[in-house]
Amino acid sequence: MLEFLEHIATKLQPFRKLSYLVAVFLGGVIANQLLQTSSPTQASNTLAILSFVGCLWLLLFNVLLSTFHNIPSKSNSSHNLFVRLKAKLQRAPYYVLALLFIALTLVIAFLSIRMLRV
Repeated sequence: MLEFLEHIATKLQPFRKLSYLVAVFLGGVIANQLLQTSSPTQASNTLAILSFVGCLWLLLFNVLLSTFHNIPSKSNSSHNLFVRLKAKLQRAPYYVLALLFIALTLVIAFLSIRMLRV
């Protein structure tokens, strides 16, 4: 699982700056919708909701890129016990973060489905 997330994070690294640009744009759209003085319409609410969902996905994307970019490698079975134990202890927080990342992905997917049923 960690190798898969590391592979995805490594392949998607060139899109990091683009994701920052899109996040700024979506944040501007949300701010524009909140600062409008006219009465809120259904179309503007829908645009703000879409922008918010997009910001959530971009936040999750950036968490993937920043967290799983440099995962410590597995140790070979030819190393002694302490080297293998050290490698497992270094990788243990990444397993917890991977489970948290997957849970957040499912939660955001559920929220996206619920929010887009406007």
